[in-house]
Amino acid sequence: MIRYMLISAICTFFFAAVPVAAATVQQQLDAIISTADANGVISGKDGWLFLKEELEHMESPVFYGEGVKKTSKVAKKQFADPLPAIVDFNNQLQEHGIELVFVPIPPKALLYPEKLPLALNDENVSRIRKNYLDLYTELTQAGVNVLDLFPAYQDARNVSQPYCRTDTHFSGAGIDIAADMLASVIRQNSWYDDVAKHTYDISTREISITGDLTAMKNSPDSETLSLQFVTEHGTGKPVAVDGNSPVLLLGDSHTLVFSVGGDLHSRGAGLFDMLSARFSFPLDLIGVRGSGATPSRIKLYQRSRKDPSFLSGKKTVIWCLSARELTGSGGWRKIPVEKK
Repeated sequence: MIRYMLISAICTFFFAAVPVAAATVQQQLDAIISTADANGVISGKDGWLFLKEELEHMESPVFYGEGVKKTSKVAKKQFADPLPAIVDFNNQLQEHGIELVFVPIPPKALLYPEKLPLALNDENVSRIRKNYLDLYTELTQAGVNVLDLFPAYQDARNVSQPYCRTDTHFSGAGIDIAADMLASVIRQNSWYDDVAKHTYDISTREISITGDLTAMKNSPDSETLSLQFVTEHGTGKPVAVDGNSPVLLLGDSHTLVFSVGGDLHSRGAGLFDMLSARFSFPLDLIGVRGSGATPSRIKLYQRSRKDPSFLSGKKTVIWCLSARELTGSGGWRKIPVEKK
């Protein structure tokens, strides 16, 4: 506590001495990162918590190309650049007639910079945001369908709070926005009307959670969230994963939170569930805890190797993962989607 107060005092003095507008991205982020506790948690304003690793990711001046090798946390730098791996994955899926929708979840700190212990100024938020836009432009030009959630989240941030205050994941409101945006994309496909539809019931309830960042701090604090729970009409059971679904949800714990229970807080109210309700049919799911970059694609390959017909019924793969993985330690290897 004393260490945190001392660092905060030093940082406050620094920004008092140097005009905020003059502080660079590196200076501001370094000062914020220095307030992290031993478990990598940054305590912000009004009870908001942030992951140190997320801020370290935001420090990277670029998210692709040769430049990312200098800042990526991956041990083997030949796997630092996400661009070739994402494009390769997209191209492989297209060969099977499958559409990829790439959905990176933007950093909470970028959406709520004023909640950090030392607020990022608008100019530096824009500079960091440009790094994402540069990558998304390259991906789009290479034929990848990128769903950028940031503008919609920014529009909603003062109304519905798209992120959990004490957890690394999006909130029920954030899931709802993502589900709406994905539904508007998927429903346009010619195959959509031919899929058998199901009826689901949706009920809204408040739950109290101990966020993963709160747990990392060994704090007893909790927060209350409003979630929409999806159940099968008539049985009241949560939606079951359908291995034959034309849509596969792939990625990291953002595909599992509020959906699978346990330390991920609840069952039946995650992105998988909300998308199933929006589409009126259950999805297939490959979600991993940890990095959704390479490990999730390895899981997909293992499944297609076990079941050679696995890809034949798929029409769309929704690849959802934390944007911090762009420079994370998981790396970006090219992984085949099937055994050659």
